[in-house]
Amino acid sequence: MFKFFLKKNFADIWDNAFHLLIVNLTYMVIGVGAFFTLFGIFRTGIDEYQKYLFMLLAIVVFSVVGHVFVFAEGKNCESISRYEKAKLGAYFSNIKSCIKDGMLYGLFVAILFCVAVVSIPYYFRLWLPVDGTSTNFVGLLLMLIVIWAELISLLSLQWFIPIRNIMHNNFKKCLKKSYIIFFDNVGFSIGLAFVNLVNLLISVFSLGMFPGLSGMQLSATDALRLRLYKYDWYEVNPGMTKEQRKEVPWTELLANDRKLLGKRTLKGYLFPWKE
Repeated sequence: MFKFFLKKNFADIWDNAFHLLIVNLTYMVIGVGAFFTLFGIFRTGIDEYQKYLFMLLAIVVFSVVGHVFVFAEGKNCESISRYEKAKLGAYFSNIKSCIKDGMLYGLFVAILFCVAVVSIPYYFRLWLPVDGTSTNFVGLLLMLIVIWAELISLLSLQWFIPIRNIMHNNFKKCLKKSYIIFFDNVGFSIGLAFVNLVNLLISVFSLGMFPGLSGMQLSATDALRLRLYKYDWYEVNPGMTKEQRKEVPWTELLANDRKLLGKRTLKGYLFPWKE
């Protein structure tokens, strides 16, 4: 199943490269504008403590507002995942409907970031005091709890936007289902995280233009749409034992998607008009 996900996701990103590029350029324009705005404020002569405090506040505000624009591309990702065409106009028209959930999601991410930045160094110093006094293993335990909670949240939240666009749930349900899907698909969630890590590395070399945030969001959407076939299979086959539920017939469940995707070759990717 994961192999087919990689194949489909590569095809979806490649076939919609121009659209993803335009959306990523939009993100970059917004980001650059915000950067120069903040840079101008930092030069107003505030003291060092106020500067760090304002910087933290700026990160929170940027995260809250920025996620609205990221959420707006979710519908297009869902359409691409269903073998339909993305529409640039749909991206801009979706911004208004994403304000509430995008800002709530951004606020939640900002809170997780602040917790990590503040608590992890604090518990580390509690575990290994800088004055050389005896170590406190309570600090180590609390630090590990925070690190694991942050890591689990990071892996779970990658499902949030796809859940919102595929299942059309409200913020609370999307957040709850994000964690449920993670705990029920730990290995697959980690695999998706590695895929998006590769996307991130490629994005760094392309200066964020491709595949960028929109490509990473498309990867998560493809992953969830395919993974949900398992739960549809559960619904039409109630009463299965725990062992039977592990034997998911992915070949059968993905048959239609394999047909829709078709045979993709390197020649087809580079010179599609020749096939």
